Amino acid sequence: MCGRIVQSVAPHQLAEEFFLDMVPDLLPRYNIAPTQDIAAVLPNPTSEGRMIRQLRWGLVPHWSPHDDASARMINARSETVLDKSSFQESFRQRRCLIPVNGFYEWQNRDGIKQPYLFQNREKGLFALAGIWDRWEYPGGKELHSCTILTTAANSVMRPIHHRMPVILPRKDWDLWLRLDPAQAESLTSLLVPLATDDLLAAPVSRDVNWPDFDNPKCLEPIWDDPGGQLNLFG
Repeated sequence: MCGRIVQSVAPHQLAEEFFLDMVPDLLPRYNIAPTQDIAAVLPNPTSEGRMIRQLRWGLVPHWSPHDDASARMINARSETVLDKSSFQESFRQRRCLIPVNGFYEWQNRDGIKQPYLFQNREKGLFALAGIWDRWEYPGGKELHSCTILTTAANSVMRPIHHRMPVILPRKDWDLWLRLDPAQAESLTSLLVPLATDDLLAAPVSRDVNWPDFDNPKCLEPIWDDPGGQLNLFG
């Protein structure tokens, strides 16, 4: 699964990497938790470019009677995304990219939850596959929310968790965002684990367990033994 994400790169770098129509006004975030807002990349409906929209992390389907579904729908299984009523319409019509430079998952060590930071090999930006929806409060105010698609874990992720977020290669970003809804089913071929060689993992401070801990120290690896060896699977 995907329980926390990092969006800490400079806004101009985000705009450059994702071909945004304008530089977004974003503060760095090192430990974004479910039900908080995250920056998502969407097609710009008025141009050929892309735009940033803040979405609540945790999908609220447009037909839901209440807005409290978000805490339960932070992830969607890619294997069943076209079968579930909560996700199928959004998958066909409202796909997004979640730009991150890291995400966290937890390993249970004798009852203690140890967070791990996962990054790509360059420790740079990459994109998670997301879908979003629009829910309307009484009176007309809108809530825009999203969920992150998951797939089976690769061999780097598997000792920590059996699921991982879908990471889309750059070459597929435009296809993911703009493919016609009638052809969306073909996109399921993209929902596969990232190649093992492209993913790095390191244990980080257990302070990450608290969402209020949100600063650059979240990204610092911890050393588990006096010899300075990074203990990934202990």
